Amino acid sequence: DLKSLPSFSIVLDLKDLFDPSRGIYANPGQDGRDWERPSSLELIFPDGKKGFQINSGIRIRGGFSRTTSNPKHAFRFFFREDYGTAKLKYPLFGDAGTDTFDALDLRTFQNYSWSFQADARGVFLRDQYSRDVQLAMGHQGERGDFYHLYINGQYWGLYNTCERPEASFGATYYGGNKDDYDVIKVEAGPYTINATDGNMDAWTRLYNLAKAGLDTDAAYQKVQGNNPDGTLNPAYEVLLDVPNLIDYMLVIFYGGNLDAPISNFLGNTRPNNWYGLRNRNGEEGFKFFAHDAEHTLLNMNEDRTGPFSAGDSSVLYSSPQYLWKKLQANPEFRMVAADHIHRHFFNGGLLTPDAARDHFLARKAEIDRAVVGESARWGDAKRAAPFTRNGEWVNAINGIVNNFFPRRTAIVLNQLRADGFYPNVAAPIFNQHGGNIPRGFNLTMTATAGTIYHTRDGSDP
Repeated sequence: DLKSLPSFSIVLDLKDLFDPSRGIYANPGQDGRDWERPSSLELIFPDGKKGFQINSGIRIRGGFSRTTSNPKHAFRFFFREDYGTAKLKYPLFGDAGTDTFDALDLRTFQNYSWSFQADARGVFLRDQYSRDVQLAMGHQGERGDFYHLYINGQYWGLYNTCERPEASFGATYYGGNKDDYDVIKVEAGPYTINATDGNMDAWTRLYNLAKAGLDTDAAYQKVQGNNPDGTLNPAYEVLLDVPNLIDYMLVIFYGGNLDAPISNFLGNTRPNNWYGLRNRNGEEGFKFFAHDAEHTLLNMNEDRTGPFSAGDSSVLYSSPQYLWKKLQANPEFRMVAADHIHRHFFNGGLLTPDAARDHFLARKAEIDRAVVGESARWGDAKRAAPFTRNGEWVNAINGIVNNFFPRRTAIVLNQLRADGFYPNVAAPIFNQHGGNIPRGFNLTMTATAGTIYHTRDGSDP
């Protein structure tokens, strides 16, 4: 079981971890450069494949999980010349992602965990599942994989890598320099947004345009840098990536996310757990990333479509969902959203029951045996009888597979219909839905009612 996944090994002075005055583990609520300690980070594969070793700075990672009552903390690593090498250069995510890192997050499971909350619903897949779906939709997202962790040779449990969508992420995946990017995120504690890179100027302009109203085509197109007819206007800055916003929100709605981008735990009056990123060259709008999705895949009837008040009174409480709410008044936006909903909720799309389940089960297979290690290390952290793979974990997995996935698609589709985002008109059915076709293929389109209109040049009929 310990060889079922690769392992990270951290080595550092134990006093830098546990000393009451200087130890980062003993003072998990402390953050910033003053609470960064030198360490060695090594990746070890069970089959002997070449990993890496690099000296780095290490900090505690997280928000709610920083409490001292939590025995299993997450970590963030910083690669700097101070430690010997300015960047980690290794294809950690294979061909799908970058091979150059300024920093790296090694997260673990806090909500619905065995180690912290003694929760039998722990499956350790919820966060990664939402990130996987956004990537599968064709957007950039936070890549991640599962690993065992050792600290100074002591087994520390099951962990998960996580890219951080900050300025260097933007430069890596969208081009330009990291100094070109504005990155907006929520600051835990006050639960207000701020800029971790760049500034809030462009986001504030977008917020003000949204608050003024996006119901007209002129307003809707302007935030995309277009004239009212949808043609590009070089005099306008591009402030919003509409396709990205729609797919991001569909991931939120489908998972029933209780804590992003608006938090149910804050009365739906404050944002949480969202990242927005934009290159200030003005040619691309803000994009959003599934981030911290532990409060998902819970109640199959959960409705997170809102509307919620967060953002109504101040830009500091705004989020992608505030933009979604303001755009709801625009018929053209609702039709674009309907196209995305049709793509993902029908014809084997990513949010249909079988496809959603299969994505989940693929990750489940990766950690199926590694969960035994988590049980051995942390299963009895909060109670005498340990949580186990064959007991609570299998039951929790089966609950999601057998109850959530089969029903969730239809439930969310009805929620979106009720909000006017999907029409009651039945879409035409093709005799082959996408993919390659043989020479001489004859396309047919059928519908249960009405007249089918089509064009051959990509225009809207």
